[in-house]
Amino acid sequence: MNQFISSARLLAATAAVTAMLSGLPGAAIAQDVTIRIATVNAPTSESWKGVMATAERVTERTEGRVKFEGFPSGQLGTTTDSIEQASQGLPIMTFTSASFLSGFGVPEMSIVEGPFVVSNIDEAETLAFSDLMQGYYDRLAEAAGIRVVAINWFDGPRHMIGNAGYASPEDLQGVRMRVPPVETWLKTFEPLGVIATTVEAAEVYSALSQGVVTAAESPLTGLRASKWPEVAKEITLTGHFNLFTGWVMSETAFRQMNEDDRDILLEEFRKGGQDLTEISANLEAEIRKEFEEAGVTFHEADIDAYRKATASFYTSFPDWPEGLYDQVRAAATGN
Repeated sequence: MNQFISSARLLAATAAVTAMLSGLPGAAIAQDVTIRIATVNAPTSESWKGVMATAERVTERTEGRVKFEGFPSGQLGTTTDSIEQASQGLPIMTFTSASFLSGFGVPEMSIVEGPFVVSNIDEAETLAFSDLMQGYYDRLAEAAGIRVVAINWFDGPRHMIGNAGYASPEDLQGVRMRVPPVETWLKTFEPLGVIATTVEAAEVYSALSQGVVTAAESPLTGLRASKWPEVAKEITLTGHFNLFTGWVMSETAFRQMNEDDRDILLEEFRKGGQDLTEISANLEAEIRKEFEEAGVTFHEADIDAYRKATASFYTSFPDWPEGLYDQVRAAATGN
């Protein structure tokens, strides 16, 4: 009996200490977590297939301590909605890009999505995990409560689709183009003379079919998943962006996991991004053939002309420190 009372007292004391420690800054007790994965992309997209496979690996390696629930096609709202919910501490992970994240207290991040800023995927991967970018990720976590898990989910260079070819920048004058309300996109496309029109990703198909917009842009894998070539039959291979897309989550939920589980999460999501990059590259030839057989016409773009036409992008952000472009190029090339 006395042994039972002593054990009970010990358990009570332990619980009291645990409760006290959990109230101290930085002393949160590690616990199981269920993360809601949110994206505006369709369940047919390669990014969605990839994140589901990645989530399964994380759950298996953490022995069920980290679980996931999936919500594609904007079921939990827009990308901005999901990021804001994550910043408020909700256990949400969402698919986004560096340019979206730059609006949450780290304006320098937007430069990595400037036109033609990296020369190839190897440079993009190196830049995504550079010390320069890691510093931005840590600032984002501190300023906005958002933890970058991995933004190396490169799904291929983005091209233009519409009801005409746009071989030269002049061909875009007056074209109503779907452009997300993100500063990097706007400052890239406005010098090209387009009429930038905001349309949510899930509504672009109907906007193209109804003539609300006559052009949009996306990687080939995204075009296949969204089925936009059913209503717009001309694709121009500009390759103007290779977006730094990937997954971010609540810093609060991230810190609820123990250190080993956090490491597993980061490792598997980096691998998931590398897998998506490889899949997307391998699919490009297949998708082009498929589109051509469906009546889509491909046009080559004057890349040098596009590069010159969008060069003003790199002098249009007053919040960027001097020499930022050179720092990014050095980080991308490992110098």
